[in-house]
Amino acid sequence: MAGLETVPQSEADDRALHTVVTTRDGIRLATDVYLPGTGSTPAPTVLIRLPYDKTGRYTFIPQIGAHFAAHGFAVVTQDVRGKYLSEGERNPFVNEVNDGVDTVDWIIAQDWSDGNVGTWGDSYYGFTQWALASSGHPALKAIVPRVTGHRFMDMSPGGGLPTLTLLDWLIDAWSISDLVLNGGTDHSSVPAIDMVHPELTDGDALFRRYVLTELEQPEDLVRRVFPKGDPAALLPVPALHTGGWFDNLQFWQLDDWESSLGSTAGAHQYLRMWSSDHEDYRWRPRATPLGADFGLSSDALAEHIPALLAEPISFFNHYLRGGEGRWAAAQVSYELCGVGDRDAASWPPASSRMRVFGLSSTGDLVAEGEGTSGGVVEWEHRPDAPLPFPIESEWDQNRGGVPDESALCSRDDVATFDSAAMDADYDLVGRIELTARIEAPSTRTHLVARLYDVDQSGDARFIVGNGFDVLADGQTEFQLRLGDTAYRVPAGHRLRLLVATSLSGQYPVHPGTDENPWTATDHRAARQRLLLDGAALTLPEDCG
Repeated sequence: MAGLETVPQSEADDRALHTVVTTRDGIRLATDVYLPGTGSTPAPTVLIRLPYDKTGRYTFIPQIGAHFAAHGFAVVTQDVRGKYLSEGERNPFVNEVNDGVDTVDWIIAQDWSDGNVGTWGDSYYGFTQWALASSGHPALKAIVPRVTGHRFMDMSPGGGLPTLTLLDWLIDAWSISDLVLNGGTDHSSVPAIDMVHPELTDGDALFRRYVLTELEQPEDLVRRVFPKGDPAALLPVPALHTGGWFDNLQFWQLDDWESSLGSTAGAHQYLRMWSSDHEDYRWRPRATPLGADFGLSSDALAEHIPALLAEPISFFNHYLRGGEGRWAAAQVSYELCGVGDRDAASWPPASSRMRVFGLSSTGDLVAEGEGTSGGVVEWEHRPDAPLPFPIESEWDQNRGGVPDESALCSRDDVATFDSAAMDADYDLVGRIELTARIEAPSTRTHLVARLYDVDQSGDARFIVGNGFDVLADGQTEFQLRLGDTAYRVPAGHRLRLLVATSLSGQYPVHPGTDENPWTATDHRAARQRLLLDGAALTLPEDCG
């Protein structure tokens, strides 16, 4: 196994005041405070609690803190319990409610605080916002959760298989007080439960606990963290929900948005969905270069941050400074890939209509009323030579451009279904689902489904996809959530659905038997039969 590469503590930011918040159980949480200019306090506070180093270059929190402060906010940034300069045991998710409450209690006792608090942040520091919101703390007035979800602790997006992307994150972020940058796991390990680097003993224990206990009963973990119930459905404050079509946490982001509409603050919920991935790199047409990379260039970062924070600042100015009524912005804004931004009153927009395509044994996607579907397709799942995950990093998959996956589609251990070429631009706007039945020698099997945009040259670019554990009796129909999107398929292009049993590097490989995929050592080739009678790909067509 390769050597470990870690990200040590960065230098303290001299623009901040350095202090600690002491929690109810005596743990000292390292905290930085950025204050607005002289004469601007007391002021509302933006709180950011994260496990990635509050002064690190990876999350550029010092630049974000300084930008919020320049717009009249006090900003509190904090290493969560057990991470970097904060004391305590590293235990993801479970301490964030109480630690968040204790931090807000500390904030409102400071002379620079006006008693109003908002929260901002991505991913895990979006989760810490949901944890605090679930407490109902009266000083919390608004939240801005980005590329996150209160349920991402179950590691299984869209009700699918647990992803190695998220389990790698668990090891990389929580094995040690710093971050593991490379070498934390080895996906080729057999059994898969042994994939954690042997030097990461805490990480290995955490991984085994999650895989063998928490993921077997994910609702138990969710209830332990949120005993009052779904924090989005119970949300008492306005929220600006922001995600991306190529973000691996989009399922939970959209679930929280939908649940929050029924909360007491439902009239003050706003959704922003862009063509971005988890690290905020935007989708772009093939052969279009990235340009300046804000992840590497300080000049590009200086341009990125004002754009990133423009709407949150407007949102906080309204809800943290006593604005009346609703924030004057569209309730929903989204980016149609390849076209531009659109506003709507709902997601999906009222102009979106569901269109059903059947699957045929000749490899066609057949629109209802336009042909015959049905039959059976077969392939042999080979656990020792699985389908490889074609994306180097799901977190920033748009950074290098979404790759051509046509080579995957030509393998003999997959089945593909193509539509006719589009005679006009075709806009997919909404949720995409697959309904089918499968038969295999094992009681259960894995079903991976990926939808592509195929151009005239045959290049296949990913749109949405997911993987699932399903009954393989040939009788039980399953409905699989592949994801939401707003994507224009240009005239002349085709849609392609790929189905397979494996996607190594993204999901644990099914052994082809009834053994647990995590502990199996005996891998066997297994014939898979997808039954197409009643199988359907449901697509959201924008008819506006």
